[in-house]
Amino acid sequence: MNKMPLLCLCSCLSLLFLTGCWDRKELNERAIWLASGWDVAENGEIEISGQIVIPANIQTQGGGGGAAGQGYFTISAKGKNAEEALQNIQTKLPREAFFGQRRLIFFSEAFARRGLEKELDLNNRSPDVSLRSDIFVVKGMKAKELLTVPNPLEKSPAASALKEHRQSGGRGDTAYLHLLIAANREGISPTIPAIEISSSLEGMKSGKDTSPNPKVFRLAGVSVFDQNLKMVGEFLNSAENRDMLWVMGILKKINISIQTKDSNASINFTKITSKIEPILSKNNKVNFTVKLIGEGILTENNSGLDVEYNNNLKLLEKEFEVAAQKQVQQTIKKVQKKYGLDIFGFGEAIHRKHPIRWKKMKGNWNQTFSQADISVQSDIKIKRIGMNGPSLLFKESEIKK
Repeated sequence: MNKMPLLCLCSCLSLLFLTGCWDRKELNERAIWLASGWDVAENGEIEISGQIVIPANIQTQGGGGGAAGQGYFTISAKGKNAEEALQNIQTKLPREAFFGQRRLIFFSEAFARRGLEKELDLNNRSPDVSLRSDIFVVKGMKAKELLTVPNPLEKSPAASALKEHRQSGGRGDTAYLHLLIAANREGISPTIPAIEISSSLEGMKSGKDTSPNPKVFRLAGVSVFDQNLKMVGEFLNSAENRDMLWVMGILKKINISIQTKDSNASINFTKITSKIEPILSKNNKVNFTVKLIGEGILTENNSGLDVEYNNNLKLLEKEFEVAAQKQVQQTIKKVQKKYGLDIFGFGEAIHRKHPIRWKKMKGNWNQTFSQADISVQSDIKIKRIGMNGPSLLFKESEIKK
């Protein structure tokens, strides 16, 4: 019996049950949204700004020559809530706003201090919105102003801010996810990286700037939030932000420079980890030991030490350990005293190791954290010293062996 007609008939019938992409929208029907800015309007409403791609001005990959013009534009609107503001923006767009490619969220400092708790629902509810986004608090200015600052190395300010954050060793496009996790967990308070606008020429004062790109983004540390998602206190600086990320175990890059009485040196880390060890007494007295671990490359050595000798290498490693330990200890003490909020995740460490005892402690954890005794240890190894021997700038009589 010939089975071919039967197979053809079955194949044709199966096509009747297959559906196409009935809700598909072409790219030329969408306004691709790259970044969002959130500000407080004059009347207390919300003002949302969007950075949107101009398709005709984006240089095609592998094409010759530059783009025909600026590859993005910024648009804003106000509303009683986020949905109303976005609807008001849509009335200004000939295409439907599409948030699937949004990679940056900026909150002005005023907006962050007012609180984010009631404003993030729209960001999380839509299935089109990616949680893999970077997020910043804009220091000292409106978010919509920052969205208009160009960078000659990138096609949009959104790409510039995201790449700067990655290059600094920060959380990058997981920053928004970290915020949501911290906001829904006990034992850690949320933080958001901070950003500001700076002159591209350091040290420039008032007057006309002849630079082709006088303003650039600059990472400005980190902002601290309480459990109601309101920003509290002042910004921690960039060094303190790196200390926090190192304790949390999510720092990706760091360079440490040491300065002694008559020398200095620098190390660039290739491996960075940390470990938090909680120590609980019978009367619930809380102590912690933080161990910082790092391996790296010696990038500069002005100490006069010939690091080919193992004893000299150990001396230099000890100097780096003392510097890292002192800096991180100061940051922890500052947060305990000025903020009284556990932004490092010490409470989570207790929760993981002592879950039963944590249940009794979590209700008053921030006060317990602010009074906890936290010691810092560091273990730093120099794995590569670059060119052999001491610095070429030292005379033989100056070299310490």
